[in-house]
Amino acid sequence: MKILVVLASVILLSSCKSIFQQDNASDMYLRSEFTWWEAKPEFKFSPIKDSTNKIIKTKIQADGNAYHIKIADKTWSKYRNCGYKNNADRIIKLDKWLELECTYDFEKLNTTPIQKPFSLKPNKTQVYTFTLKMTQGKVQIPTHVMVSKVD
Repeated sequence: MKILVVLASVILLSSCKSIFQQDNASDMYLRSEFTWWEAKPEFKFSPIKDSTNKIIKTKIQADGNAYHIKIADKTWSKYRNCGYKNNADRIIKLDKWLELECTYDFEKLNTTPIQKPFSLKPNKTQVYTFTLKMTQGKVQIPTHVMVSKVD
């Protein structure tokens, strides 16, 4: 009987851990030189009400240089480490959906996770909105990003 109780407890705890990890896996972050490439809470995408999309607004300094932009989870996971898919979209065009490539597998390739970053060179310091389009369903995967200036 004790073995059954212990076994049931282990199964329950492991399922809770799995649910928790799956929930955290949906957390996506804007990463760039201005975030020191870290998954900082202030650069975490927030869900948009009544939508699967996510959004973040952030002020970006114009320092004369282009920023490299990636969207990734905390651990640069496969399917959650996103850069440009088409070379034509490498330089961000404002107010246009840009397709994401999110299949880079950092653990398997064991090189820098900063592959295929978008480029954004602001001409003045201002606030930008980054909108992330996610797939629908239980496991959401990012598919597109749109960057807009906030007036």
